[in-house]
Amino acid sequence: MNLSNFLFVLLLISILLLFSAPAAESTFILMACLLNSPLCPFRSTTT
Repeated sequence: MNLSNFLFVLLLISILLLFSAPAAESTFILMACLLNSPLCPFRSTTT
């Protein structure tokens, strides 16, 4: 296993741990808003 595969697996494991946390929904909403995602519930539709 080379370094890039190891980092990718580590990233997947950390994402799974993040979304298994009790505050995963608020974390997802925060990340969606920070990344200007259309999934952010606080974005205005008039932009």
